[in-house]
Amino acid sequence: MGASTKEFEDRIAAFLGLDGRHAVATNTGTAALHIALLAAGVGPGDEVITPSFNYVADHQAVHMTGADVVMCDIRDDDLGIDVESAAELVGKRTKAIIPLHFAGVPCDIQSVYRLARSSGLRVVEDACHAFGTIVSGHKIGSFGDLTAFSFDPVKVVTSIDGGCVVTGSQAEREGLRRRRLLGVDKDTAERYKNRRAWEYDVVSDGYRYHLTNIMASVGISQLKRVDEFIASRQRVCQAYNAAFGACSGVRVPATDFVGISPFIYCLRVLDGRREALIAHLRQRDIDTGIHFVPVHKHAYFSAARRSDMPVTDRVTGQVVTLPLHSNMRPEFVERVIDGVLSFFV
Repeated sequence: MGASTKEFEDRIAAFLGLDGRHAVATNTGTAALHIALLAAGVGPGDEVITPSFNYVADHQAVHMTGADVVMCDIRDDDLGIDVESAAELVGKRTKAIIPLHFAGVPCDIQSVYRLARSSGLRVVEDACHAFGTIVSGHKIGSFGDLTAFSFDPVKVVTSIDGGCVVTGSQAEREGLRRRRLLGVDKDTAERYKNRRAWEYDVVSDGYRYHLTNIMASVGISQLKRVDEFIASRQRVCQAYNAAFGACSGVRVPATDFVGISPFIYCLRVLDGRREALIAHLRQRDIDTGIHFVPVHKHAYFSAARRSDMPVTDRVTGQVVTLPLHSNMRPEFVERVIDGVLSFFV
């Protein structure tokens, strides 16, 4: 970790439009979630509410603090957190809530913060899918409580692997910096100058979560092109929506992708035909994914407290992720579109 890491953080702050807020880079998005939860005061005996419809990193990060995961349902329209479902789960042990901005589409974040204010909860936004997404004229991370981003190899911006936490608190920024570097109190400032502090104290718990100069340099090169990457992905998602919107066998995302930084494009296949579509596309050498297996179905989390999951259980049998990457060639886009439509002829 050195001067390039600081430059990466500064460029993140400039891109997101941070005003009085701070970005702290980490070596993974999961590390960012973990230390963000610690900054929020989450620990043993606490509960954290989050959707089951997500990758398991959030839930493991909660367990890493010693707290318990409590899982709620999602909304049918944006596949984001169902705040009413979450509100039913709030109890004396509830400390925080983690909403996910699925596929880069913002959840109902205003309702999340209303619930948090009324219940005295911290909010750790999982924006690992949504670097650059805009809500009410402001980029996610430029407002709110704590926000975690991911820069792993398949995200809109990558630093080979990496993440960051955004906070509006100077004290929390310093705590985040210490926790990502083994609890050491003085070394970050010196490393940002490509030096080392040889006299220091260890003042808190800490982890080896810092981002290296090499990884940060990749991230810097990516940030220089982030607007181009986002615009190219928006065009692909808009082409998919236009092609599939009139198809009776599927549901497309309920957005025009304006202001959205799309991480993945997720189609919902109706009438139990998802696996058949996946096999059909595989025969045409078109890859697909499934985002996600719901976490309450995993053995390790099956006993966790949770709400009823009618939307989650239905949606996770429908979702299929189509190819999407930055600067995707038009002929590739057309090949995917033709492959999907040929299944429904």
